[in-house]
Amino acid sequence: MVPDPTRQPFESHVEGATDEYRLDIVCDPDPDNPQAIAYFTSANMDSAYHQAARLLAAVDGPADRYGELYAHDGTGVAVYCDTIHLPA
Repeated sequence: MVPDPTRQPFESHVEGATDEYRLDIVCDPDPDNPQAIAYFTSANMDSAYHQAARLLAAVDGPADRYGELYAHDGTGVAVYCDTIHLPA
């Protein structure tokens, strides 16, 4: 196979993002049983909250789903930050 010189290789760069976050997307009354889990990085808590809201809206599920946002503290522990609900 000959490489295509016009095709750019896949790369991802996250500039300035040093904090890792986890969003547990919950569709069940039991928050310990998430439908999906999303990991992402963000520059700060405010932008992490907005990114989590976009991720929550992108996942298929009932209208009353919500997300539990956690920040990783660098030691393998997830620290609870906030609960995010879809807008009514």
